[in-house]
Amino acid sequence: MKFIVVIISFCLWEAFGDEYSTEETKNSEQRIVGGKAAEEPYPYQISLQVFVKGNKVGPFGQDDGFRHNCGGSIINDYYVVTAAHCVEDWEVERLEILAGTNKLDTGGERYKVDNYLIHPDYVELNTSDIALIRTTEPFNFSNPNIGTIDYNDEYIDGGVECVLTGWGYTTPIRFGDPPNDLQEVYVPTITNDQCRDEGMSVNPTEICTKSEKLFTGACGGDSGGPLAIKDRNLLVGIVSYGTIICAMGAPDVFTRASAFKDWIDENSQA
Repeated sequence: MKFIVVIISFCLWEAFGDEYSTEETKNSEQRIVGGKAAEEPYPYQISLQVFVKGNKVGPFGQDDGFRHNCGGSIINDYYVVTAAHCVEDWEVERLEILAGTNKLDTGGERYKVDNYLIHPDYVELNTSDIALIRTTEPFNFSNPNIGTIDYNDEYIDGGVECVLTGWGYTTPIRFGDPPNDLQEVYVPTITNDQCRDEGMSVNPTEICTKSEKLFTGACGGDSGGPLAIKDRNLLVGIVSYGTIICAMGAPDVFTRASAFKDWIDENSQA
């Protein structure tokens, strides 16, 4: 029997006073629950940050500055791939990329955003939740903690172990601040038919994961981040949406990277 799940996007816009949507079939807020602090670098992982006024952040306010909002993956000298809903309606001047660190508060290098491109077929909570971000300066690949991830047109089916990384919330109910340490968790893919049987109306350009362990999966702040086959350095998915209460046994849904290889290639020429 199918069931209705309430799902929510995985970025942190509401923390900055911006609106986000929820509905009874799809929404897009995810974070990593049930993971652990990453023990080694993920050179392709970035934090997509938004400049916010201090009086909008937290009950006691904070200084003006850039705050983590979403994840993303470096694919070449100038480009990052992320989720469309992570950049939609944001002014370029309010966006910045932090690369080369597993901690939000120390290390790494910052890059200004030159522009971003949302896929023309993007429909919120429905299809093509993917975007490309171009930086004003090339990434510094002489830094061993900054690198690219590969992508191709290989169709990944169910039963493939992948690693999900991000700075999303670590509890099913969003509360407090996202973690300072990059989190990692291993999760298996499931087939799209299995995902539909779990109540998610996914299309061929999406891929799902579902852990056998309760309280394990993506959550708010993980949006746009990578689902990867670690030993192949291969980008499989881009965090898109999941349940409003994270990691409660329903699948997480990702934009399928392989379905957009040609579009990425055509629009990410340095």
